Amino acid sequence: MRKSTSFYNHFQYRTTHTCQNHTSKIFLTIAVLSSHERLNEYLPAIFETWLLTATIEIEIIIFLEEQYEGTEEFIEKLFSKSNEHIQSCFYIVKLKHVENEYPPQKKSFYAMKFLYSFYQHRTSWILRLDDNAYVNIPDLVLWLKSINHQRALYIGQGGTGRKSESTIHFAPGKYFCMGGSGVILSQQTLIQLGPWLDQCFKFELRTNHEDVELGRCISTHVNIDCTSAYNSKYLFYHHYGPHYSFGHDFTPSIVSPAFTLHPMRNRTVFQQIYNFYKRKQQRKLNFPLWKPSNGENYVTFLNSIEFDLVRDIHYQLIDARWKSYINTSFQLYLEHLKQLWHRQSSNWTVISGSFLLGYHRVIPQRGLELIVEVFLNVRTVSLSPSRSTIVRKRFHIRQPFVHKKNFDFREITNLNSRKEENRLNLIVVSSNKDQALSRLIRNFQQEILTYPDLQQDFTLTILYFRQKNSIINQIETLSVRYPSCIRLMIVNGTQYPYNRGFGRHLASKDFPRNQLLLFLDVDIKFTRQALINTRHIMIHQSSVSPCAVYFPIIFSSFSTKFTTNNRSMIAVHKDSGLFSIYGFGNVAVRKRDLDGIGGWETNNQYWGDEDVNLFQRFVNASAECYIFRAVEPGFKHFYHKKMCNGIKDEVRLKMCYDAEIILLGSQANMVDHIINNELLKLRT
Repeated sequence: MRKSTSFYNHFQYRTTHTCQNHTSKIFLTIAVLSSHERLNEYLPAIFETWLLTATIEIEIIIFLEEQYEGTEEFIEKLFSKSNEHIQSCFYIVKLKHVENEYPPQKKSFYAMKFLYSFYQHRTSWILRLDDNAYVNIPDLVLWLKSINHQRALYIGQGGTGRKSESTIHFAPGKYFCMGGSGVILSQQTLIQLGPWLDQCFKFELRTNHEDVELGRCISTHVNIDCTSAYNSKYLFYHHYGPHYSFGHDFTPSIVSPAFTLHPMRNRTVFQQIYNFYKRKQQRKLNFPLWKPSNGENYVTFLNSIEFDLVRDIHYQLIDARWKSYINTSFQLYLEHLKQLWHRQSSNWTVISGSFLLGYHRVIPQRGLELIVEVFLNVRTVSLSPSRSTIVRKRFHIRQPFVHKKNFDFREITNLNSRKEENRLNLIVVSSNKDQALSRLIRNFQQEILTYPDLQQDFTLTILYFRQKNSIINQIETLSVRYPSCIRLMIVNGTQYPYNRGFGRHLASKDFPRNQLLLFLDVDIKFTRQALINTRHIMIHQSSVSPCAVYFPIIFSSFSTKFTTNNRSMIAVHKDSGLFSIYGFGNVAVRKRDLDGIGGWETNNQYWGDEDVNLFQRFVNASAECYIFRAVEPGFKHFYHKKMCNGIKDEVRLKMCYDAEIILLGSQANMVDHIINNELLKLRT
């Protein structure tokens, strides 16, 4: 390829509005090693996050193998709709004679040859990293501008190889820069390294690791080693561990100082870390003189603040995401306690302490409240001989939602997005309840099918255990009229007895993994707004959490047997029904998250428990999965008798009868019924 005024025209995928002047000087060139099969996950993540923070003095290049048998349609769409806020030149290079191999030894060296050929006199710095790394560009650029790029420098997190693997043949005290979390080369290093790249690749390789061999080539021919500064492991952060979730593993103290973070396991983590840095930058711009006492711990990892009946009443155990905040608050508490005991001339003082356990709750009117229990190591100060002991103490923390000197914000995903993955698919399983099913179908017609724009956002799948009676003709007529909205599945009810968990499993198993599913009871009546709310909640929760599930708290109507007023049985009123806090049969979830916890229980032949079983498994996975509960008055459950007959398990039988009894009527209605029918004889 010869340099010309049409240099960027050689590349099919590029941001055309920014890739124009190939002779302009660039401060930083970011080289990302990737492959066609990984682009589907990581290219959109880069487009949506750190690429938006790059300025005109930066260029980003993604290096791929030459050939790919699959389609590149999604790449073309991304670049054709590239965000107008992108200021830097961003393009893809397909390296000739390079295949998709791991480790990407050849790809790494050929990428460096490309950079040497076209950027040795254009750029001050090169950053080479993996596609699943996040780059904190503003802080990195500010730091690099304080360093002389005309010196030969090789910067990153220094490594000496894994103990579990064979030797990497580096002399003692020599380091290579680990590739995943980022390798930085100065312009001078690139100029001196370039002529030796072919020789290193053809004759001097001693391992399969591309970052090790790049380091060997630099050490041998440029005579410099990777930086061995202690804090490089924090600036170029590589996470080691079984989990890679935001808040649990990438904590504020880790994310805040880092220039690069590696590895990101999905787009959600990319987005969450992008939002973290965005909030941090916004705080600097709005309040440059304000310095909070506990630094970055004012940045909270809560994805949202929900108005939850259960959370507003009960405290919940504190999980790992609170660790940084609790540690800082605990140290402040220890200092406060030392000063308090000193002022009171106490005979005791605090030596140290340790966090034991804690609980939190969210109160919308006040904010976040925590109860924290700690062990304190205390000793006497005026008694001789000195004594020490362990004391268990409890203290409270209240964090208002809005700090008196600072307003926080959170980013909302485009809730009106018409992407296929944001369609909400209703799933209903039925058997021998044709009247209820017919009512639900009419409900769906009225609320969704009469609005053409909503037909793109919602579908209805009915799985029917057919026996003697049937309304299949009605459903089939609708499915022919609305083929993209209505789907009917029929199971032989004589061969397979009714099983709601098994039915829900069958109805959902053919949906793609990224689809939104809403499982509803056949006795539910819903409003159009309730479905829109549910869809919006799931789109948003999925954007801020790698796993999210929504169990709406619905209104269950009482039996009409003991009702003494003429109020509609689906009116939300204390005498006509109640909100079922402990009902979990109606649930919205992405297919991949449902599969991730094992799906529905399918061997349950009797009433109930499969929904409680599902909820409990999500609770057990709550470290990775966000459980959302909220009252939704737009979902109402019609009363019907429970199918308790034939249940052999005594515990489940009692649960069934309890659920039946609680919906017979309100306490007031039951009292009126007893008095009016003189069921209780009072003695005078």
